[in-house]
Amino acid sequence: MASRRTLADCRVTLGVTGSIAAYKAADIVRRLTGLGVQVRVVMTRSGARLMSPHALATLSGSPVALRMWRPAELLQAGIDHLDLGREPDLLLVAPATANILGKTAGGIADDLLSTAIMAAACPVIFAPAMNVRMWENPVTQRNVAALRELGHHFVGPEAGDLACGETGAGRMAQPEAIADRVARMLLARLDGLRVLVTAGPTEEEIDPVRVLTNRSSGVMGARLAEAARDRGHRVTLIAGPLRCPHPIGVERFDVASAEEMARAVAEAEPRADVLVMAAAVADYRPARREAAKIPSGSAALQIPLVPNTDILASVAPARAARGQVTVGFALEIGDGGEERARAKLRAKGVDMIVLNDPTRSDSAFGGETTQPSFLYRDGRIERAEVMTKYAAAMEIVERAEALRDHAAAGGRTHG
Repeated sequence: MASRRTLADCRVTLGVTGSIAAYKAADIVRRLTGLGVQVRVVMTRSGARLMSPHALATLSGSPVALRMWRPAELLQAGIDHLDLGREPDLLLVAPATANILGKTAGGIADDLLSTAIMAAACPVIFAPAMNVRMWENPVTQRNVAALRELGHHFVGPEAGDLACGETGAGRMAQPEAIADRVARMLLARLDGLRVLVTAGPTEEEIDPVRVLTNRSSGVMGARLAEAARDRGHRVTLIAGPLRCPHPIGVERFDVASAEEMARAVAEAEPRADVLVMAAAVADYRPARREAAKIPSGSAALQIPLVPNTDILASVAPARAARGQVTVGFALEIGDGGEERARAKLRAKGVDMIVLNDPTRSDSAFGGETTQPSFLYRDGRIERAEVMTKYAAAMEIVERAEALRDHAAAGGRTHG
């Protein structure tokens, strides 16, 4: 299998300036290193008074760069002050004060961080944090416009209650949103595949308060999106109502019904190299949605159902021409599960089916473990041991990569 760069190969320089939001830098470092990204921190003098350099060094695993004229701490770590801007794949300034925005817009390089920004040979993202009056000041807005014109990027600020007691725009974006933006920009620079993942259940409305749904939690789909992201791929996640946290660093579209998911897949699928269809899509929906709540207390209630679009089968006709690899899922209970999964593989025209039995205690809905089996078009079946859903997701993504590489090398993937 060809070697691909992943997030673990990416380096980010994080600049921390003198805003009260500097304490959130620890959460940003934690989230980025949790994705495997290598983070190096550079702090201004004011930033170091508001957030412990030792804490950020501990979280990042690298010395924090503090002073232009005390280079020993940098030289011992093999860091040149210009390398803080030249070497990383991305430079993030969070929080970014009005001062650092003004310096950068004016071409001033009088400390370590401003020098690193001026030397940057990579994308630069600013996460502004300041008082609303400072943010709305025409000079600040002129500086922001100038930085955008130069090709720099911004995330936030948000509007809300500020540390100074005022309310308005100026609050730094949440660490999760910042890490999400960083991860997505890094992935766009890698040579990974475009992976479309569907996840979660769907909900089919009966009336304004009742729905038909299933017990899928979306955990497996979320782990698949994370695994594909961690392998360096650009991920689009089309998710029903997940009962687990949404993964960061992926493009996400939220849907509710099977029809909404079908439309979203039809829109995104032509751009994908790999489709991983893990959603538990409802097979049926009510023939009509009642406009008002159905009164309770009826002795019996009949709800006519009609079939939903078979999303997995609907993408099959165009797959071969596009060279796509498609992975489907089969949730089967009891004896004969493998035979039913193989029949589904043939009927849907997919390249691989992942079989799972949710009645097993180690493969239950909402849990973090599973015992999958992998069925291929050529008749192979490979049964795995119990593993975490993230490990299973990584296995699925790597198998999809192998199928894609085999097809690219002239092998026969589609039948």
